[in-house]
Amino acid sequence: MGAPIGQVTRGTTGHNRLRRSDRWLVHSSRVRTALQSCPDPLVVDLGYGAKPVTTLELAMRLRRVRAEVRVVGLEIEPGRVLAGQAAVQDGRTPGVEFALGGFELAGHRPILVRAFNVLRQYPVDAVDDAWAAMRRGIAPGGLIVDGTCDELGRLCCWVLLDATAAVSLTLACDPFAIDRPSDLAERLPKVLIHH
Repeated sequence: MGAPIGQVTRGTTGHNRLRRSDRWLVHSSRVRTALQSCPDPLVVDLGYGAKPVTTLELAMRLRRVRAEVRVVGLEIEPGRVLAGQAAVQDGRTPGVEFALGGFELAGHRPILVRAFNVLRQYPVDAVDDAWAAMRRGIAPGGLIVDGTCDELGRLCCWVLLDATAAVSLTLACDPFAIDRPSDLAERLPKVLIHH
């Protein structure tokens, strides 16, 4: 396997920052069906950031859909990978691991990829190539979530992709965190900002 595809991003993260998208993943019939019907319930959390907390939260939440789900947190920055590995070395979080990787998914064939607050930091012309690389790596019937949120997870937008197309766009927010619906525009996935 070659070098990871991608670039190091800011790595900003925090507890429950991705709770809105996690809840959506747990309740989405399309995601639930994919997780429940696949032979290997492998999920990749791509670009989890400076701390592994959102990967650990994702694993906990997805276990409500399928108890034996495995989650691999991939980061392109080696120090972040070491921090993730240290967080699970005590064995209290089975089925969660951390590894070096990027859009090529480090050779994994997941049924679901979550790439949150990653592509937002890339030039818009890099998005298609990143989506294509992830699509090549997903398992048959696999899905990709590319999204963005604010630092506290109050304003969130994400697109669900399958192997060939964008399937849906979801906007989620704390209604007290916005003055008008257009306030969510600043959190749209990168590919939608310039259209």
